[in-house]
Amino acid sequence: MKELRLQNKPVKKKEYGINLIPILFVWLAVIVLTFVFLIINDDGADSTSQTYLLPWVFLTGAVIAAPSVYLWVKNEFSLINPLVFAAWSYFFPAFFLGGLIFTFRLSDPFYLNFIQDTRTDMPLTFIIIMLGYAGLSVGFLLPWARKIGVKIGDFLPERKWKTENMFFPGFVLLALGLFNTIIGYIAGVIGYQRLDEIGQYDGLLFLLTLIWSEASLMLWVVIFRRKKLDFWTAITVLFLFATAFSRVLYGGNRAGFLLIFLSIAFAYLLAGNTINLKKAVIGGVLMVACIFVGMIYGTTFRNVKGTEQQQDMTQYTENILATVETISEKDNMQVLESGFASLLERIEAVSSVAVVVSNYEKLAPYEEGYGLDNNIWKDTATFFIPRVVWQDKPVASEPRKYGDLYFNYGENSFTITPMGDLLRNFGIVGVPLGMFLLGFLLRIIYAALIEKREFSYWRATLFFMLITAVSYESFYGSILPYLAKVAFISIVGLITVHFLIRKEKTSNY
Repeated sequence: MKELRLQNKPVKKKEYGINLIPILFVWLAVIVLTFVFLIINDDGADSTSQTYLLPWVFLTGAVIAAPSVYLWVKNEFSLINPLVFAAWSYFFPAFFLGGLIFTFRLSDPFYLNFIQDTRTDMPLTFIIIMLGYAGLSVGFLLPWARKIGVKIGDFLPERKWKTENMFFPGFVLLALGLFNTIIGYIAGVIGYQRLDEIGQYDGLLFLLTLIWSEASLMLWVVIFRRKKLDFWTAITVLFLFATAFSRVLYGGNRAGFLLIFLSIAFAYLLAGNTINLKKAVIGGVLMVACIFVGMIYGTTFRNVKGTEQQQDMTQYTENILATVETISEKDNMQVLESGFASLLERIEAVSSVAVVVSNYEKLAPYEEGYGLDNNIWKDTATFFIPRVVWQDKPVASEPRKYGDLYFNYGENSFTITPMGDLLRNFGIVGVPLGMFLLGFLLRIIYAALIEKREFSYWRATLFFMLITAVSYESFYGSILPYLAKVAFISIVGLITVHFLIRKEKTSNY
């Protein structure tokens, strides 16, 4: 009996084989030194120097890293934890590394002149970023959200699908997603193109293209659950890479290769695998390579195509071939330099948020004329009404109009972040409160679908679709509407899989 009890005793495993405890003390030291520096060096830098921002940069990094360290100490650290994922996929690179890039002027975007008073507005920007991530962390870590999520998760059906039964429905779902995506490119709702006028079915068509991502994630999970290389596994891997690569080429997105990497990494972890130091190093190298290659291709493709004007598939394909030819004709060092410059510009998000911080009060009276006023309330209150019913439904969180008003350039989508959007709508107080609610919602999703639960294909797939649907560089007002739409289309896909699986008694793999 004693031996049996020992075997049944749960063993806690750390997902990431690196001791983070020393990092905790490093960041505590950084916080202390930051406040000392601020006290003794209040006006030490001249008006052109950026080094006075270093304490704010490191303090922001400490605030972002602290929850991850806390979760590690509590033995609850996981790379797919929404709070950890938010920190290391966006907040840390965009605001810590981005802060360093801005401080040392490694990137020089044209809109820096829109920041009215750098000495005041930049520290305030870092404070708002810290308030935002702190609010997100508190909302996520408080036990109430977890309890609600657990109750919801217990109510949801199990649906323990067999791994060997997943290939056929996975490929059917992938074929549907592929078909919808092709139609989406032809209709101009996806890719580096945009419609002059949004049709009543364009939003639905865009959502249907997400079935491709859902099916891809599901099939990658199947591969990692099987843990063996056979004919079906090899065919599936080749097909997934081929379709994903083609999607990156046609998407013209600088983050295309990174999204492939994240999908595979999520699938690996959701399948129940753990990451040691060797895997982490290999994954880190591959991730950087995906980011770098994506920057080179995406930037070159956009330069070749020129504008986002809609094109037929023949012209669009010619742009892809011209992009590949342009990259191949360039000198290797020139390609690397161009990719590195694009990478620095893309990572750094502090300055674009600073434009909002510096101008939101002054531009507030003009937002109504652009349809941007109260966008969070407007989009949250109207998203459930289909455009088929309300054909003239306004889109209050409109990136082009925001770019036109704040950056005097409406032909690009500039980073605003949920913090910047909350600041525009509710002032500084609204930033931690709004992010608190977002963290609360993310913990409910995590607890209901993944946290301390047995593996389930449908839970893993739905979780991936929801967590990756949250954009930390876009409007706060678009988060809940988009989450609801992604949840709906993902559930439709999962119901399709359920009816395609052979009707036999299911069991755990």
